[in-house]
Amino acid sequence: MKVTPLIVPLSDQPAAPNLEIHPLPSENGGVLLRVTPPVSPPSFQETNPNFRHVPCDIVLAIDVSGSMGADAPDPTSANPTRDPSEPWRAPEHNGLTVLDLVKHAARTIASTLTEYDRLGIVTFSSQAKVLQPLLPMTATNQKKTERNLGGMHPSSATNLWGGIVEGLKLFETDESGGGRVPALMVLTDGMPNHMCPAKGYVQKLKAMERLPAAVHTFGFGYSLRSGLLKSIAEIGGGGYSFIPDAGMIGTVFVHSVANLQSTFANNVVLRVTYPRYLGLKETTGESVDKVDAVQLDDRDNELVSEGKKDENDPDSLMQLTLNLSTLQYGQSRDIFLRYDSKAREAIDEGFDFESRPFVHATLDYQHFTTITSIIESKVDDIFRPNPNVKPLTPAQIAYHISRSALISFLSSIYPIRKHDGEHQARSYERNLATTLESLLSTLPAAQPAFASDPHCRSLVQDLIGCSSSVTDAKDHQDGQVALALTNMDFYNRWGIHYLPSLASAHERQMCNSFKDPGPLMYGANSPLFIKCRDRLDAAFDSLPAPKPSRDTGYRGEISMASYNSSFNPCFAGETRVVVACGNQLGTKEIQISELRKGMMVQTPKGLREVRAVLKTPVEDEKMCLVSAENGGKSLLVTPWHPISLDGKNWAFPIKIAHGDTVSYTGDIYSVLLERDTVVDAHAIMVEGVWGVTLGHGLTGTGEGVVVTGEEDDVRSHRFFGDYDLVVQSLAELPWSQDGLVLGGDFRKDWQRRVRCHFDQAGKKASRRVARQAKAAALAPRPVDKLRPIVRCPTVKYNRRTRLGRGFSLAELKAAGIPKLLAPTIGIAVDPRRANLSEESLAANVERLKAYKARLVVFPRKSNKPKKADTPKDQQAGETIKSVAAAFGVESPVASGFKEINKSELPSNVEGGAFRALRKARSDAKLVGVREKRAKDKAAAEAEKSK
Repeated sequence: MKVTPLIVPLSDQPAAPNLEIHPLPSENGGVLLRVTPPVSPPSFQETNPNFRHVPCDIVLAIDVSGSMGADAPDPTSANPTRDPSEPWRAPEHNGLTVLDLVKHAARTIASTLTEYDRLGIVTFSSQAKVLQPLLPMTATNQKKTERNLGGMHPSSATNLWGGIVEGLKLFETDESGGGRVPALMVLTDGMPNHMCPAKGYVQKLKAMERLPAAVHTFGFGYSLRSGLLKSIAEIGGGGYSFIPDAGMIGTVFVHSVANLQSTFANNVVLRVTYPRYLGLKETTGESVDKVDAVQLDDRDNELVSEGKKDENDPDSLMQLTLNLSTLQYGQSRDIFLRYDSKAREAIDEGFDFESRPFVHATLDYQHFTTITSIIESKVDDIFRPNPNVKPLTPAQIAYHISRSALISFLSSIYPIRKHDGEHQARSYERNLATTLESLLSTLPAAQPAFASDPHCRSLVQDLIGCSSSVTDAKDHQDGQVALALTNMDFYNRWGIHYLPSLASAHERQMCNSFKDPGPLMYGANSPLFIKCRDRLDAAFDSLPAPKPSRDTGYRGEISMASYNSSFNPCFAGETRVVVACGNQLGTKEIQISELRKGMMVQTPKGLREVRAVLKTPVEDEKMCLVSAENGGKSLLVTPWHPISLDGKNWAFPIKIAHGDTVSYTGDIYSVLLERDTVVDAHAIMVEGVWGVTLGHGLTGTGEGVVVTGEEDDVRSHRFFGDYDLVVQSLAELPWSQDGLVLGGDFRKDWQRRVRCHFDQAGKKASRRVARQAKAAALAPRPVDKLRPIVRCPTVKYNRRTRLGRGFSLAELKAAGIPKLLAPTIGIAVDPRRANLSEESLAANVERLKAYKARLVVFPRKSNKPKKADTPKDQQAGETIKSVAAAFGVESPVASGFKEINKSELPSNVEGGAFRALRKARSDAKLVGVREKRAKDKAAAEAEKSK
């Protein structure tokens, strides 16, 4: 697919950002600084489909260590949406690896770039290698990029530092003069284990001073050093994103690139000057890139040397430097600074300061060049509202204070280690849940007064999942943060990786996925970001799927839109179904596990008779909970079994349930009703919801996809919709007298990825056809070598016979066949095998003689026959035809069992065979003891008689 590019013209000169200082009411104890960039570039028109995005220089540093070759299971086969609390169990695999999907994401990025953008590629395993320098994405270079991506394969170790250094070098050696957003994207799935810096990554990156590009890190899976990736992103001015499964790759990369393509400025630094007595402090917790405030000279605002500092002068000037890194069109950056505790006490007591408490802010930024622009803002009295700016609403104040508190709380879970300055996750502690409750009780956004504000509500949804107030917290603990902190298994598996990713999104005020409510608030007012995101999203879903690297036998077409799942079309055993009463004058509900052949069930077209009930045992099956509109009990159904809430409009449960799934172990049931040409007569009422039954008559295109039109109804299915195929397939399964069919597995049509048979091995038919074709092609030659008949080992199985590996040398000698000649005439030889049974030896000798009698050996040269060749008069066509059947298919091996006549049975043993055998074993065991006892007794009697 060729994607139409979006690019901002290079001639655009955007307006300057707006810098505001908002003194907050005294109860909030601080000041809010807001940096507001323009909503969009000057030439941007939202209705223009061909507008241009901001040009970018992107270098991909891709981990190609051995673990990147691991399976990337189809997320919809186990969990159609990301729920990190439910890791995959027994997923289906389509042959794609993690590296395959990373390459697909890279292709998506490349497809949306144009000649104004450039893309470079670095790979790292044991060594880092520049696969592609920064190249303009012309049509020729895009093809080259495609070849370079296709040539990547998993290798050995993980040299993360080498990948970062080589990626940054591509920017340092660039002589194009800038004008593009520089970004290094580091993609890895594990822990660095090769050539790590001795002093740590943070210290080495700090020593490099200003980096030529922002460094963004992406972690795949659950074996990560998330603290390290978060630290690298902070010191590099980028963001950290956690990708737990294959289903999150698309949304994370789409948002990351959309943020780059809507960047307003880079190298953004905010400097805040204030009197020392205010003691302004940041409120977002620890970060590796934060620096302490420094003292300024009153005369020229230069930094005061260490020897001239006066920490006792409350009126001395202090300067706090905040590294904002980048600004995005249409998205403000809001920084809440809190007064020092002593200053707050003085303010509360009405202390009269000698100088007025002012705050002066300076913003330095660049438009992707070396030219720095500066804007300033100042308030002369922060205890009074700023008359020069529009005041903030109470909800806005509550939101930004709460956002800062949330970031600080999440940062406390990842303290900074002293020896290397790197974030490290705390071990799980039960008081984390208590700390979360304390945070909620003091969080302004969680108060009832702000329940209707979407921004405040989004923070509460991130934390506890509910959206009303903190009073609901005990009843709503389904938010991702709450799940991670209230369960040790969740915390250790995914929480320690997910929480710093969420903190990074809130701190940078950037949307990083479609999943979390809080970050979705960012960029909502940026039409450029939204357009770029939508275009990238469509590109990811529409590009041709990557070629699987792993051979799984799957050869069907893969849709990256779902990266389509076909679960068993069944209901859970406890599901209640509406059936007719005995007199058919009314209806009642019974469990579907009690439904049997001959019962009458309710359908949209009246009562219909049940022909069969298919029962399938499952373990840890992903099921959807769907509730009827009338408030009935929830229906537990497989995600892709079409259902209808009104009997007219049909949809998949996974769509109605918004992706929510639960694990289910037990029996699930499908129903076959009497044949009817009316499609709607093949549905039953289960828990207030209509569910489709087998053999409904809609076969459509066989894809079973959600499309409009009668032919391609969501109920359409090549197998489940064909009544005759279903009946034929069920007939091969074991039936009970009451119509209950015990099912097990499905056979798939591997080209269309849909079910097409019950209880059949996927390659059974094709292998049989292949054997027949081979036999026909080789006839009259045999398809396999002649093998002996042997008995299975052990007492339990030695009555059974099977084909052995080869004839023994004794058997060949008895049949008069030289051991060197045997392999050349189609006889298998096993010199290690020895004959322990004369019966077996005689049977196999007869087998060899019968084979030898039917054998026709043609000479290699017709005019020079050899002694062992078949005489010419026996090579006639009729003779060959008479023996062809014996050569075409190997004679079946008799099982070894024979029917035993009653006359051959031994007579009944008195007292029972078991008792007789036990006595015989006991007698044999104690014979020596009894003989010794009898001998001693005889000796004692002899002694007594003397």
